[in-house]
Amino acid sequence: MIGIAAQHVARAAPRVVSRAVIARGMATEKQIWNQIQSTKNIQKITSSMKMVSAAKLKGDESRRLTAISFNTWAAELNGPAKPCEDATYDELPEKTLIIPFCSDKGLCGGVNSFITRNTKTCIEALLAQGKVADVAIVGDKGRGQLKRTHAEHIKLSMTEVEGVRNYTLAGAIASELI
Repeated sequence: MIGIAAQHVARAAPRVVSRAVIARGMATEKQIWNQIQSTKNIQKITSSMKMVSAAKLKGDESRRLTAISFNTWAAELNGPAKPCEDATYDELPEKTLIIPFCSDKGLCGGVNSFITRNTKTCIEALLAQGKVADVAIVGDKGRGQLKRTHAEHIKLSMTEVEGVRNYTLAGAIASELI
């Protein structure tokens, strides 16, 4: 019996020694091969994500170019666009409704922050001129940012607005406010 136990110990000794070598930081060929395959898979996923992003960007650019011709009347009605930093808001009436369009979710933090920052600036400028400013927010991100500092000016908040922002949405907002 002792001889059989000694044989098992003798057979297991080289495996214990080889595992001790692996545990010290040396990788086996299989581990290196698996790591290479994992890296290749990540490269494939990244490549496909870039292709999807490029397709979405191309679609957005084509929609923007199509929409330019439909927006020429706004430039004629309002005059040329002005940067937000140069706006004085003197031409706005005594009671003004501001409708910022933000997103409900996603990674548009910079865009949403820009919109809410300029909305806050507009509200503060109108209040400094003695005017009344109300806000109707479209999008959850903008609501969250404006609610902290200008909650008393928020009259309407619309979240989870799906689809294209067009005249139908404008009509729904107008009927909700009236």
